[in-house]
Formats: sequence, C-alpha cells, structure tokens
Amino acid sequence: MGREYMSESDIREQLASLTAKQRNVLDLLIAHKTSKEIARELGISPHTVDQRIQFAKGKLGVDSRGEVAQAYRLLLDAVARTHGEPSEPLAYEETRIAAPLPPVDIDGANDAAQPPVSAPPPERAVAEDYRVAPDLFEGRNGTVMRLGAIAVLAVLLVFVALGSVMMFDQLSRTLVAG
Repeated sequence: MGREYMSESDIREQLASLTAKQRNVLDLLIAHKTSKEIARELGISPHTVDQRIQFAKGKLGVDSRGEVAQAYRLLLDAVARTHGEPSEPLAYEETRIAAPLPPVDIDGANDAAQPPVSAPPPERAVAEDYRVAPDLFEGRNGTVMRLGAIAVLAVLLVFVALGSVMMFDQLSRTLVAG
C-alpha cells in the first residue's frame, strides 16, 4: 500500500517513529541540501547526518537517500492535507509566471514614470525523479557498487599510465638508435 493511501494514524505513527534530530536532518534533506551543508547548519558532523538518514531509511522502509526524502515529503504532505494546510511545493515543482510587461512608450514621454523592464526569471527545469548517480549506485548494494567502480577506474588509470611509460620508453630508444 502506497503512502498516499495510508490512514492518518499510520502517517502519524510513521512520523512519530522518527526522532526530532532525524526530522531536522530530513527537513534539510528535502530542501536539497548535501550532508555537508546539513552538518554545517546543524553543527554536527557529516557522518552523523548520514547516520541519521540511514536510521530514517530503516524506519520508513526505503533503500536510498532519494527515496527517504520522497517518503518524508509525502508524509508531511499527507499531514498537511488532513489539516487543510497548503503544503509548500517542492523546489523543482515551483514555477514562475512572468507578470505582463507594461505597455511600450514609443515617444518616450513617460520614461521617468515607468521603472525599467527587467527580463522574467528563467524557468526551472522540472525533474520528477532527479538522480545524481545511476540507480545501480543506490540501494542496498550501492556502496559496494561505488567501490567496485572506483577500483575498475583505478586499474584502468594504471594501465593507461603504464602504456604511456612504455610508449615513451620505446620512442626514446628509437630516437637514440636512429
């Protein structure tokens, strides 16, 4: 059963299972802050931030950092809806509609009376499911997959470096012999 179909008591129970410190971290997480930014703002270490997120993932039954943010946001939205409070839009759901431009003064008679026209703010890209890393690097085996990818890249760099040294050696032997 999805979170949008949970009863109010289930929603409140899930929110109550989170500690105040976990909720503080999750509040900043849904504002798209990094662990370092959250740590700086709360005066704790980034490791503590990641640990609180990890425990919250277990309590909310999700596997990734993105999923815990989404689940927490859905719980907050569900509570707001039950109380008739308008919920704030997610940062990437905000849209800005440009105000109509003032009429153009062709003859310049009202130049002093009208403020200068500024360009409307650029539209934000709408991303329903924004991910920094592929799904392969998220979830239960994400750390192992990231470490494996780092190891593969390190081995490739060693081969490139050794190949470059061998080519330089061969080239220098050819130039000295010739």
